[in-house]
Amino acid sequence: SQIGVNIVGRLTREGGLINQKGFTHAEICELVLNRDGNKLVTDELLPFEIVNQKIEDLEFEVFVPAAASRLVTKDQVDRMMNSGVEVFSCGANVPFADPEIFFGTTGLYADEKISIIPDFIANCGMARVFAYFMEKEVSMTDEAIFSDISNTILKAMQKTHAANNKKTRLAQASFEIALKQLVN
Repeated sequence: SQIGVNIVGRLTREGGLINQKGFTHAEICELVLNRDGNKLVTDELLPFEIVNQKIEDLEFEVFVPAAASRLVTKDQVDRMMNSGVEVFSCGANVPFADPEIFFGTTGLYADEKISIIPDFIANCGMARVFAYFMEKEVSMTDEAIFSDISNTILKAMQKTHAANNKKTRLAQASFEIALKQLVN
């Protein structure tokens, strides 16, 4: 929100919030500062059932499934696409409600229709921090650490774009690159 992203909804196990006009940066900061662990603490919290039914129909361009795994169904993907979503930036380990370990029918369906940034790129922060700390003589400042993570994500997305310069099938291209790197 600080750099212009318009956050219109937030959903957790306990409930959620919706504001189609977007939450202000101050409101987002207040939510973060007032949370109890990972729980949202606000008088305006709506029941989970209500927000879960409405959130996919809000108008937004980027969806960040950053909660538990295996929650997003094909119906939800369709509803979000109808509302204008263009990008899933996966924060959950496996956001799609598929039984497959990595990528099932719902994930493939979504990847054919919109831009899917897979979790191992979008959510690589902690793994990259550990790898960074294991390097010799690195700067331990917040700026250096975040810069390293950002560069890692940038390089991965550049490799993906070089392999597939379309707006769709990003996850498939990313998986293929990652598997080749593991094998070689």
